Amino acid sequence: MKTILETDMKRLSLILMGIFLLSCESDQEKLAKAEKDCAAKNKIDGFTISFFGYFPKDADSIHIRIKRGNQIIKSYTDKIPETISDSLRHLRNYSLKNNILLTDTVFVSIKNEPVKKIYDFKYMVRAHYTMMNKDWGCDFYELSIDGKKSTGASVDFTNRNWKILERKSFKNYYGDNHF
Repeated sequence: MKTILETDMKRLSLILMGIFLLSCESDQEKLAKAEKDCAAKNKIDGFTISFFGYFPKDADSIHIRIKRGNQIIKSYTDKIPETISDSLRHLRNYSLKNNILLTDTVFVSIKNEPVKKIYDFKYMVRAHYTMMNKDWGCDFYELSIDGKKSTGASVDFTNRNWKILERKSFKNYYGDNHF
């Protein structure tokens, strides 16, 4: 009786292992699926704009224009959040949330800075890793800013004249409500 049970258990484990191996999708199949997904995408839902070294008194609002073909389809001004995102207390982020076609052009400007032209949005097939698995996915990953390719799908404004502030100087730049 014991040997029959052991034999059945061995057969069952071999059958389960076979089913497991047959149900795994190959790397080529995953890659082909991700490439097909990327080819079907035609828009993004926005991107992040970072402001490094611009304090609220230097840049409190952002002006955005979205151009589709020869027509401006959206033009608006929005407040840049005062929330600080880094330990040096110099980085603020704005999330542009709009449906933007991959062929659209976005113009972004802040006070006392030239307009940035953002275009040529691209999705890329990239590897996604977990602790136990490698998969492929389609990520919005590349755009052009004033003729230069940028990876990571974000736009940066960097103040060339910024300096690290001492804690006692924060109130001069951010006001009393932050400290």
